[in-house]
Amino acid sequence: MLALITPLITHGVIDNTTRGVTHLTLWGIDSGEPIDFILEGNCLRDIAGCRVAFTNRHPAARQQAPHPVLERIRSHSQGMVQTGDITLSRRVPEQDNRRAWCNLLSIELFVQRDTRLLIETADFDYDLSLPQWEMSWQEANTQAFLNMEALRDHVVCNVSRFQGPALQLIQEEKLPSCSWDTRLNRAEAYMAIHPTIRSKYCYEINGQMSEAYVMDRTDLLNQMAAEDEAHMPPASDAEHEWDVLDFVHPDHARAVKKAMHHPLFQETSRLTMLVQKHVMVRENASNPEAEAFVKRYAGVVSYILATILLTRQSSFPVDLACRRVQIVHRHIGELCSHCSKVDASIAAVFREAAALLISKLDDFASTFQH
Repeated sequence: MLALITPLITHGVIDNTTRGVTHLTLWGIDSGEPIDFILEGNCLRDIAGCRVAFTNRHPAARQQAPHPVLERIRSHSQGMVQTGDITLSRRVPEQDNRRAWCNLLSIELFVQRDTRLLIETADFDYDLSLPQWEMSWQEANTQAFLNMEALRDHVVCNVSRFQGPALQLIQEEKLPSCSWDTRLNRAEAYMAIHPTIRSKYCYEINGQMSEAYVMDRTDLLNQMAAEDEAHMPPASDAEHEWDVLDFVHPDHARAVKKAMHHPLFQETSRLTMLVQKHVMVRENASNPEAEAFVKRYAGVVSYILATILLTRQSSFPVDLACRRVQIVHRHIGELCSHCSKVDASIAAVFREAAALLISKLDDFASTFQH
């Protein structure tokens, strides 16, 4: 989980005057006590050895009552907290027409592995002391690697705990599952956390390599290493938007790609386009009924794909495949009926799409029901 807490912090002090120890003190918008972190490790090289007092120019409105997020952070401040990148010079382009580059105050912490706390702003004032000690390039590289390793561990932790729509549906309704449900859920987990990792590294030198390492893209790292050993210019992947197949284990990726071209999944994709057009786009994101529908539908789509993959194994339990097909059959009917209630004007369109999908589902079932 990423917690961007910049609006909740009014000011703070970063003290790295003792080598190997960073003392971070934060004052929040509420009336609670300052939050103290004693962290093992150093800031990045620009402020290593220094004491920095900073002020957030645009915090949220002050309040007297304790803020629940700040209270939770206070309760964990003396627990297992690991340092990430702490710097005054994270370089990013300004979000305006000029696209000039600016420096960000960036404070990254990991609380009990699963929570990543992040304070990032270009709207800050600061006082910087002279360094009390000097960080060597070797120490700088070591600290940067340790921070990256902490982020990678954070990703692994969140991926292991992630439950996508399909697994949630399976658990809520006690549906029959197979190993493909878990494999697809892992890929969805990486896709869910990927945007926050890409935003961290997209403007850094060698950021693509750091991103690949943190996201466990060993295939991409191996490709980069092979190109380097062959003295070839690296094949840029910076413009490529990673998709779910990039996070499927290489041993399974080909099977998943072929399953996505199955007639049943192709028909499912046509219904998905209708959901995107008439529900996700037209319905307000704050509409809980529409949000619940989309989440449930996403679970059914993943369940269909896992079922196709199950039946493409050299041997599989036919009774399990039959039960899964029956469940999908029922859910498609329920979901389309519900979608018609969300927007009655498209009821006929969804009924037609659902009928075609159910027809493909019956054809699919007939291939292994003997």
